[in-house]
Amino acid sequence: MSKFEFGFAKEDITPRRGLGLCGYFNLRPNRGFYDRLSVKAAAFRSGKTACAVVSFDLCLFPLSFVRELEKRLAKKKSPLAGKVLFCATHTHTGPFLTPLFGHPEAVDPEYMEDLKQKTVNAVERAYASLAPAELWTCTTECTTLAFNRRYVMKNGKTLTNPGKLNPDIVRPEGGIDPAIIIAEIRQDGRAAMLMTNISNHSDTVGGDIVSADWPGRLEAEIQEAFGYDIPVMTIIAPQGNINHFDVSTDADQTSYEEAKRIGKGYAGVILAALYRLRKVEKTALTCAVRDFEAPYLKLSDAEYKQAKKDYAENKDAVMEAGKDFTSEDIARGVPAVKKMFAQMAIECREQPIKGKRIETQMAITFGKDLAIVSLPAEPFVEIGYAIREKSKFPKTMIAALGMGEIGYVGLARHYGHGGYETSPSRGKASPDAAENMIAGALELLK
Repeated sequence: MSKFEFGFAKEDITPRRGLGLCGYFNLRPNRGFYDRLSVKAAAFRSGKTACAVVSFDLCLFPLSFVRELEKRLAKKKSPLAGKVLFCATHTHTGPFLTPLFGHPEAVDPEYMEDLKQKTVNAVERAYASLAPAELWTCTTECTTLAFNRRYVMKNGKTLTNPGKLNPDIVRPEGGIDPAIIIAEIRQDGRAAMLMTNISNHSDTVGGDIVSADWPGRLEAEIQEAFGYDIPVMTIIAPQGNINHFDVSTDADQTSYEEAKRIGKGYAGVILAALYRLRKVEKTALTCAVRDFEAPYLKLSDAEYKQAKKDYAENKDAVMEAGKDFTSEDIARGVPAVKKMFAQMAIECREQPIKGKRIETQMAITFGKDLAIVSLPAEPFVEIGYAIREKSKFPKTMIAALGMGEIGYVGLARHYGHGGYETSPSRGKASPDAAENMIAGALELLK
């Protein structure tokens, strides 16, 4: 049996002061940081097969960014070229890598170049650090920190983040995914890394201060408990219709204190479950990749008519300077936000993106126990359930925002009833994208 090896490296990717933060509708030049951002590279080898997982403390990145990293690794003749699963933690207090919501000026070329160099450096150093290791895994769950953020209202429509204590809420549209998969890498008699797979949105801090959000605080809490700086890589599971807001309370849940509360909560659940860890005896690696077409959403005549009406009614609205504009403002009917979404819908019909959009999925498997498969989107939790239900791997980690990002993707039944995630825009994927990605993930995991 081939020996299992592991190597790790990370780089600091905290942006300079003043660089805009990605995740909200308005540009937010940052005023410093609460905690620093990192790119983490975990390399694995078994026999002749080597692969890696790279996680960024960033909101999202396009496939073109992945391709550039793969090209640079290939140029350096890295054994990991084309065998790295790249994913993001989805913090909403990190810099732009793509001009989301019409902010091309926010993508800083100097930061991008530095990020690419540091990522390649981290991957190379992780591979150079490969040494014999053991893989241990277990599962646990948490039911108190995540909530379905799409609600069926009294008027029959679905509304995202309708506001706390809203009397018009009837019920959540769906459920959550409480499962947490844990993988621990051990070397030389100590834990060398923890990898976790958790379904929740990483958008608790708000404002204009850089932060790795609750995944960063989770790592800090676990390091405190271990007594040394064990790396913790949080892979975000499908969370497109999930967040941390408990609408049954009026508690303020947008602050750095909230990031600390949630990070500490998840850390406690994970630490309490570590006694369940069991060694994976056979850790042969496989790495599989597939490219697929992700067609763009097409606007219906009724949606186009409504978008034209909404734009006409709000055409003079402007965003208030110094205020954060989020999906909650859609529910409140803020005119500037309604105007922006109407404009995006109109462009979907009048300025459609031509040509095929090709995206990528990757799967890495560890023996018969553990697998990681990517989804280049913010998928709804139902997509994760569908993959895990049919996966032959007892512990199947699903990396949302992995190998690219095409926006929110729900099942076909989630479209046409309202909700921010399924509202039309030029880059949004068609409603059949979910089934394509589910089928692709299962094919990669065969």
